[in-house]
Amino acid sequence: MFLLASVTIGTSVRAEEPLGRGKRWVRSHPFNTMALTIISKSFDPHEYKAANMTTVLAWKPNTGLLEEGASVGLPWHLNVRRRGLNKDGLTDQTKARLKNLHDNYSGCTGWIVWDEPKRSEMFIVAKAIQWLKETYPDTLVYSNAYPMGGQTPMRRAKMERYYGGELPEGGYSYEQYLRDFATIMKPDVIMYDAYIFRQSGETSNLFPTMMTGRKVAQERGVPCWSFVQSYADKLASRNSRTPSESDVRMQVFMHLTSGYTGIAYFTYEDQQGPAMVSNADRQLRPLYYHVARLNQEVLNVGQALRFLESTAVRYVPGSGNRVPEGVTAWQPGDGGVKQIKAITIEDAEPDDWKDVLVGFFTDDRGRRYFMLTNLWHDMDASSAQRALTVTLTLDRKVKMIGRLSRETGRPESLAVTGGKFRMTLPGGTGDLLRFGDAEFPGLGHDLSASYNDK
Repeated sequence: MFLLASVTIGTSVRAEEPLGRGKRWVRSHPFNTMALTIISKSFDPHEYKAANMTTVLAWKPNTGLLEEGASVGLPWHLNVRRRGLNKDGLTDQTKARLKNLHDNYSGCTGWIVWDEPKRSEMFIVAKAIQWLKETYPDTLVYSNAYPMGGQTPMRRAKMERYYGGELPEGGYSYEQYLRDFATIMKPDVIMYDAYIFRQSGETSNLFPTMMTGRKVAQERGVPCWSFVQSYADKLASRNSRTPSESDVRMQVFMHLTSGYTGIAYFTYEDQQGPAMVSNADRQLRPLYYHVARLNQEVLNVGQALRFLESTAVRYVPGSGNRVPEGVTAWQPGDGGVKQIKAITIEDAEPDDWKDVLVGFFTDDRGRRYFMLTNLWHDMDASSAQRALTVTLTLDRKVKMIGRLSRETGRPESLAVTGGKFRMTLPGGTGDLLRFGDAEFPGLGHDLSASYNDK
């Protein structure tokens, strides 16, 4: 009876709607944080785990990475590279290799097949994904898509690279690319990569890609994940800067606020340029420590986010700012949350990204939650240097707001006085809140016992 109660309270699985493989996996594992790694000589499993990574993302079948991750209790995902596939899907040699790795190195919980496939390649990837699902039914099987605009211009049209051949009449949109990605290959997760921080100090607008990924994932009933930037490109022509503390927090929390339930960092060591750990001498760079602190907060808030469904994402621009393309301005009543009458950013001095993102969620019982994230960030700026105070004007009947503490992972009850609630958020950082009580799903329950196969 106690176990049944734990199941009911911890997950409240929707009785009317079976969960797919991807959502089952997300709910039965800790919130997924990982960083792409290749080189075992620069990989210290203790340091990787201390960065609050929950999974080793091995981009090559380097058995040293798998062994070292297992030595500290970390599971692993392996990139199944395109050279191991042919027109029939996985080659027999690749199948034998994957079986050997799975059987001899404990901890396999997922496979990421190919990277940035064009539409013309998706039919091959689909066969590989289907074989892996059938052969390893308890693992997550997925791929990674291009971001919007994430390709070099081709001779006839930018979108040709998404398509991989002569474009159909009428062209080929990014939304159609992602929808084909989802429906042809049938991955357990919709995932993409986007590296948005420029050497000039500018930040690219990620919302069109992020919101399209969210839309397609919701159509398919699968989770959405993303790679985020944790490197500076060694090629000046690609123009990527090392993210500051406020930068990397902003990119991660904007995804959490939009309903994303898995974060991968590109990269851990210096694959494309300086990253978290130096290849040469294994020195930990400042970004490593920023990510370690950030990931602890992600894991704390992610306890509940794994069990929530994103229902709306809205934008509150600061003084002099506009709502970016791809996202909608907040209005009272959005997300079904009627208690919020106004959202005010107290600092009126204009600056880029001095804005707030609002995400709305429901759980399996229909209870509502919302997340506020301060998007203000800048190159070389810490989260403390980009803090914002936000005031919620509320229905005067509201006397308390529940908060899932990102610092401790424990629920808190916060008093509301006179219909006003003020909170200060560090740069790039968000809080998960709800009205009425401080009850959040997924807290403190044994994952193996608090999930079923519905």
